[in-house]
Amino acid sequence: MSWLEAANTILGVIGFAITLITLTKVRSVQRAQTEERALLRRLYGTESLADHLRSAAGFLRQGEQDARNLAEELVRTCGQIEGISRALDSMNRMRGNGAGNQRMIRLVERGYYTPPFYSQVVNDAQSNADFLMYRNLQISNVDLLQSMERAANRGVHNRILAISSGSSDSVLEQASMVLPWPQVPPETLRRQLLESEDRVRSVVAGWPVRTRRNFEYRGYVITPNMHFARMDGVIMQGFVGTLSPAQPEQLEDRGYVELPRDREPGATLSRHFEELWAQSAATVVVGE
Repeated sequence: MSWLEAANTILGVIGFAITLITLTKVRSVQRAQTEERALLRRLYGTESLADHLRSAAGFLRQGEQDARNLAEELVRTCGQIEGISRALDSMNRMRGNGAGNQRMIRLVERGYYTPPFYSQVVNDAQSNADFLMYRNLQISNVDLLQSMERAANRGVHNRILAISSGSSDSVLEQASMVLPWPQVPPETLRRQLLESEDRVRSVVAGWPVRTRRNFEYRGYVITPNMHFARMDGVIMQGFVGTLSPAQPEQLEDRGYVELPRDREPGATLSRHFEELWAQSAATVVVGE
């Protein structure tokens, strides 16, 4: 093989290497993990490519001056490829070590328990959407109930825990102290709870039987102390339990944290929901 033929072959190899390098530069951080892993596997093949380029460079150094110049370019290309490979290895190790930490807590600065929040939880849920709340006004919203019906149709199990209209005066009085705007006295809160419970019953009664099986609502009768939503493997907890004057002026400004359901403190919150659900079996609004 003449040195020109060898050079043409090597240039083709360089073109392939440049293609790989270009792929690393244009890779979007928004790609799915499966696509990203496939791309990384292709990129990690640069080690064997660098070996081939070194061999070719050694052959070219034995030829004429143009061939030797090309050999030096190939050596520099090898260095670039190896640098990219090391950077990718480092990035992959960092992601592997940091994946658990990233899952621990995610802060969302606003939007807790607003209508878009409810809709997102219900619409994004794949298996379950659980809500533990104080007042049930939002749940009785017809648009949200329609979203829950669609979710129930596709197999999502919806469970609601809210203060029961049958709670004692002392429970309602305590609840009225921590309710976000608009604050109401205990007697008004009881009426609101009852009206919303009746509205939910009325709407859900019109759903198909199969759909109704995926919707349950119970009222709890103890002093409220937790407030969060649970969607599949994630718990979203805000800070509604603080006294009302401490709440932001606008409900949209309420922040919350996202916690993994299978790790602390999310695991404790999840157990709290299940325990309170079991305790509330005598105050079923909808369901068995």
